Amino acid sequence: MAKVALLPLKTHPRFPEENRRRLESKLREIERERPDLIFLPECTLTGYVYELEDLKKFGEPLTGPTFSFMSRMAKRLAAYICFGIVERSGEKFYDTGILIDRTGEIVLVQRKLSEKPPYSKGQKIVVKETELGKIACLICGDLFYPEAVREIPDDLDLLLVPMSRSFAGKSPDVEQWESVEKNVYIEAVKGTRALLVNALEYDVDEPSFGGALVVERGKLLAESPHGSDRILILEI
Repeated sequence: MAKVALLPLKTHPRFPEENRRRLESKLREIERERPDLIFLPECTLTGYVYELEDLKKFGEPLTGPTFSFMSRMAKRLAAYICFGIVERSGEKFYDTGILIDRTGEIVLVQRKLSEKPPYSKGQKIVVKETELGKIACLICGDLFYPEAVREIPDDLDLLLVPMSRSFAGKSPDVEQWESVEKNVYIEAVKGTRALLVNALEYDVDEPSFGGALVVERGKLLAESPHGSDRILILEI
């Protein structure tokens, strides 16, 4: 068994220091739970940004300041942490998910496969063996990218899906989530055990709508409320 903590961080896009302070406060809340894995949304501290000027401003190398902060937190909490960054590699930018272990070292790097310019695309799904089992990561829309889904191994223990998902128009929208969207995501991960966590953005048009899901081969095990940043903690 492993204890997982899914944290749909309340995020002010383009204000990483503000978001970092909020995350530190949330991590203090869950420290007493002693989770084995802390799971954070896509582009965790910056929010999902997509204009070239924003990518130039917020892009950072894999082992940049966000990694340094997360590495310290992993060591302090003795937990794996999965988080997202806007990665800058030379002149290219990637929407990247990173998994670090309890010692603060990188064990998995996944670049989003289904991205559009000015981002560059990742090339393949990455699968790693860890003490928590065999883990892979698909970032938000990658879950509906056929080339990626076909590469998920049958014996995968855990699929991590960090998201920054919103609705066109009204967002959050509980009725749309319950009647359509939630079932789409449950169906998409029916072949494996999956954790999904979404940022809860504010002060932007069509903000991502927060919430988190834990799904076991098509069965919903647990969820946090749509439109909330409530932490979801579960033993799996």
